[in-house]
Amino acid sequence: MKQVEQSLFARFWEEVLKNRNRETAIFSDNGGNLRTFLEIEEERTAWRTRLSAFSAGDCLVAAIGNDPCWPAILLACWDRGLVVTPIEADLQAAQLERILHLTQAQGLIRSNKIQGFDRSPVCWDGLRPNLLKITSGTTGTPRAVRFRETQLLADCQNICQTMGLRPDDLNFGVISFSHSYGFSNLITPLLYQGTSLVCSIDRMPRAVCDRLQSSRATVFPATPALFQALGSLSEIRRPDRIRLCISAGAPLAAEVARQFHRSFGLKIHSFYGSSECGGIAYDRSEDLELPTGYVGTPMNGVELIKIDDDRIAVHGPNVADGYFPDPELDILDGVRFVPGDIIAWSNPGLQLIGRVSDFANIAGKKVHPSVIEEHLRQLPGVIDAIVFGIPSLTRNEDLVAYVVTSNAISRQALETHCREGLSSWQVPREFQIVTELPFNERGKINRSELSRIHLTRSSDQPK
Repeated sequence: MKQVEQSLFARFWEEVLKNRNRETAIFSDNGGNLRTFLEIEEERTAWRTRLSAFSAGDCLVAAIGNDPCWPAILLACWDRGLVVTPIEADLQAAQLERILHLTQAQGLIRSNKIQGFDRSPVCWDGLRPNLLKITSGTTGTPRAVRFRETQLLADCQNICQTMGLRPDDLNFGVISFSHSYGFSNLITPLLYQGTSLVCSIDRMPRAVCDRLQSSRATVFPATPALFQALGSLSEIRRPDRIRLCISAGAPLAAEVARQFHRSFGLKIHSFYGSSECGGIAYDRSEDLELPTGYVGTPMNGVELIKIDDDRIAVHGPNVADGYFPDPELDILDGVRFVPGDIIAWSNPGLQLIGRVSDFANIAGKKVHPSVIEEHLRQLPGVIDAIVFGIPSLTRNEDLVAYVVTSNAISRQALETHCREGLSSWQVPREFQIVTELPFNERGKINRSELSRIHLTRSSDQPK
């Protein structure tokens, strides 16, 4: 088979390999060696042979979790001119089938095995992508985002420069490698500049805390849910080597950041990104008193343009070419991306307020759930809250609040607090005190999905 032109990341990888070939590139979470740089290169050669049955332009879906073979598989696929689609390893069969159909995949890599499909080659309009990122958007229906290496490289460089990620750092990899956040913060910096990573699959908070210490990691990218869980642990030891904590996936609550700092003495730096473009904004400051949802200023290499008073358009070489197979040019066109987020602009930077699609209609009056959430957070003892709408026969929608507290706060106290500071129609009809917010495996909360889950659970309760 004719070899395709050397990929962009392969050129940077050659320099990394030349300088560090016998050093450890991927560590186990107890500090042991999983792959040296040279072993990744040898594994890349083996995968390149295994992938010889596929043709340039074929799409391969990779469902391999946080496996240390990720860098080798990625390089080998790009050596062959293949289009890689990273997904979670534990998707349900129906979800996996939808993604295979969506991407028109010719193959599936799973558990170190390759399964081929008898599908016609994809007819790529315009420049062929190197990677498809799967995003659920606001509807929960998967969509594929087309990326070329130039865009992935631009995002990687933006992240390394803005966050100060160094070649001698050790990234703690507990977030999913297949998610845009994990892929851009863990996998691409290793290929681009040799930033080693730790493969960790145990997400139990105390185990994460222990392995941050045993692995001697210096950078810890995580989600608000994990930072909240770690901050609530008792009798913990601050990891000796961690110098940078990064939070993404959902807005970071101010009390979660304060609680984590009290326990670990470390500031959490909020990172705002999207599958359609990678990094958008980042909190570079050391300020510990920032509002919930504060995400700092635009990343290096990213330009943000105001749309109306509370929307933005993202411009930069990191913006993806578009959605596949059905473009939505008003949202993503290869030049700009318009997120569905509501943004508050201030002198220090940007603050995430919520999603445009999250507005609730209460008897003809519209309110964004973030208004109620922010009011709840002002009550001493409330760590975080999520509010969403459920169907109502008489008012179109009713509001439900899930609240995480640090002490004994009654549902009556929550309702009284809301009645004292909100309009009566904005007061949730139901309050549930929970130990943690229902984030998904990617650290996100989908209010429409949460509404469906809540209604299902309610209907299952004995009458």
